[in-house]
Amino acid sequence: MLDPRLKKVADTVIDYSLDIKINEKVLIESTKSCGDLIKYMVSKIAKKGGIPFVILNETDIKRELIKNGSKEQFEIMKMYTETLLKNVDIYINMIDSDNCYDMSDVPEEKRGLYQKYYFKPIYFDIIVPKLRWITVDYPSVSSAQQFGMSTEAYEEYFFDAMTVDYKELFENMLPLKEVLDNGRHVQILSNDTNLEFDIMNYKSAICSGKINLPDGEVFIAPDLNSANGYINFNVPTRYQGSSFEELYLKFENGKVIDYNSKTNLLKLKKILENDAGNKYIGEFAIGTNPCINTPKSNILFDEKILGSFHIALGNSHDLSDNGNRASIHWDIVKMMTDEYNGGKIIIDDELIQENGIFIPDKLKVLNKRK
Repeated sequence: MLDPRLKKVADTVIDYSLDIKINEKVLIESTKSCGDLIKYMVSKIAKKGGIPFVILNETDIKRELIKNGSKEQFEIMKMYTETLLKNVDIYINMIDSDNCYDMSDVPEEKRGLYQKYYFKPIYFDIIVPKLRWITVDYPSVSSAQQFGMSTEAYEEYFFDAMTVDYKELFENMLPLKEVLDNGRHVQILSNDTNLEFDIMNYKSAICSGKINLPDGEVFIAPDLNSANGYINFNVPTRYQGSSFEELYLKFENGKVIDYNSKTNLLKLKKILENDAGNKYIGEFAIGTNPCINTPKSNILFDEKILGSFHIALGNSHDLSDNGNRASIHWDIVKMMTDEYNGGKIIIDDELIQENGIFIPDKLKVLNKRK
């Protein structure tokens, strides 16, 4: 029997996030572990008059395909996936994090080929700019273990974050969007960070349950060549199956010119060197979800933490697009609360956030936690 809380998540995706209409064709990509929820979604989409499709993309099989892959193989995979995507209106990516390190031992040259000839053209050239899409996290015992929580505590945390009143959160984020839209220059200062960049040329976007679940952030594309300074990230970040701790980046005229990591430094080097665009910032975002407060090394949660911000190396989002095209979109989070030694976000010489707390009166509504 399907947990009623999962039904609520599915209802949010179908009725609110995507607002699926009659005759719209909907592709769900997930794994067999999410089977009961997928069946419920297929039935609900069909009852609304939509046309559902499903791809089961098992992580362990995907891992073997990439490990043994070739340019020709990935191009053929791209062609048949592209054919399907060009015939649908909506894409749902449901993530089942059974083993977040499944891809950790995939050879870098194979990963690079996959990113260049399959992932980038499918996700960055078709799904993101041309379809209505959403990424949805799925709860599992393995995820509870990764979060370091009991199953019961994890489920409560998970569903609270997933089922925030996103309409109310959207309204609360409007003043922050206005600040970013009217801003020209951002400074981020803390005991180990001094980073600045311009935001003059682009408008920001509110994320309130329409792109990710869980959600809660406002993001904007920095002017491509404007980032200067350095940043030390105090939240471990996982990417391409590897974990990076105490990640350090130094920027000059928008480009990463120096970097370090306590873990997987060679992997970091290969990711950054794989594509010229990987060394530039595609996104700057401030987290606002009132139910997410502690980093868990799960980016769908961590990047929404109230009291955090993140930058994304690589591909820029079409909703706020500085033109950077790359083989990655890597969101990396920094906490700014007292517990993490605090910090300041300053926009055009106005203190917007200090130690994770919004300062201007019009932004204080975002400080309310659930």
